[in-house]
Amino acid sequence: MQQLDKKPITELIRTDSTAQLVATSILANDKMINIVPGTTKGQPVGDNAVLASTASASLNQLTSTGNDLLTQINKLAIPANEILQKANNGQGTLGRIVNDEALYESLNATINEAKNTIEKINSGKGTAGKLVNDPALYDSLNKTVANLESIAADVKNGRGTAGKFVNDDALYNDARDAIADLRKSAAKINEIADDVKSITVDLKDGKGSAGKLLKDEKLYEDARTAIEKFNSMSTRLDAILADAQAGKGTLGKFVTDETLYNSINQTASNVNQFTSEGTKLLYDFRQNPKKFLRIKLALF
Repeated sequence: MQQLDKKPITELIRTDSTAQLVATSILANDKMINIVPGTTKGQPVGDNAVLASTASASLNQLTSTGNDLLTQINKLAIPANEILQKANNGQGTLGRIVNDEALYESLNATINEAKNTIEKINSGKGTAGKLVNDPALYDSLNKTVANLESIAADVKNGRGTAGKFVNDDALYNDARDAIADLRKSAAKINEIADDVKSITVDLKDGKGSAGKLLKDEKLYEDARTAIEKFNSMSTRLDAILADAQAGKGTLGKFVTDETLYNSINQTASNVNQFTSEGTKLLYDFRQNPKKFLRIKLALF
């Protein structure tokens, strides 16, 4: 509590101060007014000022509140007693946990197994024990972590392939351009697929030359007739060539008769000789025309 003799009352009691009536004895006969000092936000009070008050707390109110609390505790005690009775009788989940020896044995076995496992780990047995107690494994893991940290640092600083891929803007732009080209290629492939689909539909409907070739039976018959004629002509040509190889007919004699070949060869030789002599005569004429031209004059 503030001591009023140290400061003026006008500095302690302000407009935001509160007053409360408090009983000082059990019988509530003696009472006093408790004034809570104000703050600097309030103004000093003047004469006949009225302060805000709060409800007073008497011993009777505290007793009444204690009685209400005891009543609530009694209400909660009744279901608590019922739960404890059921648990003692082995009813419900809590009763089974309390009274079931098999569950106790199972929990005890689980605890013992956990203890054995912890003892094995502490003694370095098993995978977990080696993981915990083997210094070499710890050093290996430590080196692995250090290597990973080094790789991460290299990637962050742009060193190595992964670092360049992460930090090199040119590589990123090239990859983005390549992806754009792939998208364009995929679009072109889709267009080609659409064209092929359209062509297939036209073929199915008999449109165009190929469609007519597939659907027009007359064109098919004409093509088959032409192929048959070609095959017949090939057969006849094979027969003619066979006769020629056997020396039959004019073509056969021309191919196999050496006399006819020699005669043709001699004729070609004579033609070449005549041509040579004619060329020579023409050359001599050009060199000396007077030798071949004679003019005879006669007077009448």
